[in-house]
Amino acid sequence: MSRSKVRNILLLKQIHSAVAQIRKGNLDKALETLDKAEDSARKAKATDAVYYILFMRGGIYYSESKYNEALETYEKAIDAGSELLKNDPENTNYRHYMGTTLSNTGNLLKNKGEKPQAAEYYIRARETYVNLLAKEPENAVFRSAAGENLNNYAALLTDMGSFEEACEILSQSIELYEKLLEEKPDNPGYQAELAVALSQLGNCQIRQDPEKCDAAKQSLEKALEIQQNLLNQQPENEKNQR
Repeated sequence: MSRSKVRNILLLKQIHSAVAQIRKGNLDKALETLDKAEDSARKAKATDAVYYILFMRGGIYYSESKYNEALETYEKAIDAGSELLKNDPENTNYRHYMGTTLSNTGNLLKNKGEKPQAAEYYIRARETYVNLLAKEPENAVFRSAAGENLNNYAALLTDMGSFEEACEILSQSIELYEKLLEEKPDNPGYQAELAVALSQLGNCQIRQDPEKCDAAKQSLEKALEIQQNLLNQQPENEKNQR
């Protein structure tokens, strides 16, 4: 067996091992495995594997609230993904990872108070998902990710006082999640994101124009109803009790 094939087999085993460790919650061990996998990927000149590894590592740091490490890793992932997309612009997997990475980078920059920079990343993520959904309009994963990014972007716009634009963005998110819930009405993730969008919309409407109290009240009541349904379905879920 050639040396390159041995490297590729080793790389696949390392990536699969890291995924298994993440699922078990062994995140420190997963990071160690990803370090080894990245070394193998770079030796094999497997840029697509490097991209995926950076994407996974950034997600681990993000989940552990290690925001500086996550931001640094995501920036590297964006560079790697951009190179891949130059050669394969129609690859939907690359674009999906890119959309998620851009949106998470926006979240990190927002948390650091770098709002104009965060807006740029949310906009890029939005454009990425618009392009993806133009190709695969029925893809539920892409639609949900697009909606989540819109919610994050709208929260930033509200913080920046851009209420009209925030309300428009939230209306788009609500439309996405309402359609998703028509297809899967019991999906708790869709319900939670719809509740977030409705709650944000109600608050945004009040701040935009106090005369919109009736519309805001309707949005907030819908959000509260969904949250109550979620609590009834999953009373142990602390996230929905916030």
